[in-house]
Amino acid sequence: MTHSQTVLLLTGSLRRPSHSCGLCHSVADALGNFGMAVTIFDQREVTLPLHDSVWHKTPEQNPDTGVRKLVQLAEQADAFVLASPIYHNGPSGVLKNALDHLAIKHFAYKPVGLISHGGNRTSQAVDQMRIWVRGLLGHAITTQICTQNGDFEAGGTDDPRISNRKRTIPRTCSLNGE
Repeated sequence: MTHSQTVLLLTGSLRRPSHSCGLCHSVADALGNFGMAVTIFDQREVTLPLHDSVWHKTPEQNPDTGVRKLVQLAEQADAFVLASPIYHNGPSGVLKNALDHLAIKHFAYKPVGLISHGGNRTSQAVDQMRIWVRGLLGHAITTQICTQNGDFEAGGTDDPRISNRKRTIPRTCSLNGE
């Protein structure tokens, strides 16, 4: 019996509507089409407190229910996707704070996809996230997605969705980097 791989997508935006969150949903749809079980941890829905180093080694004991939910999802994940808007040439503090609530044991040797939005598709945010993933002993896969406003459908009050998936999201996805 085969086990469906579980992927946790972690958003780094609090904005409504959010291109980064819309990108996250587009990636989740693509991964779901490959038979993966996908969960999006939307930080607009679950507000995490600023990280307190008291819980660094035992994040599962954090008194905050949102942190405990994030930790539970991370423990169940076989892989991750980190999504962030670009702020000051890097990823958001919201995403970094969420990662600070987790530990090496959650990421060790697991594949991590990196996606960002803004700055004319610059890779500056994913470059920084790649360093964070290395520090958590995760494996940042080589395929990354960086978008700009023109990659999305215009208008509406919901998170924008990718308008040209063939150009933006790879046709093949592999958690093993193959």
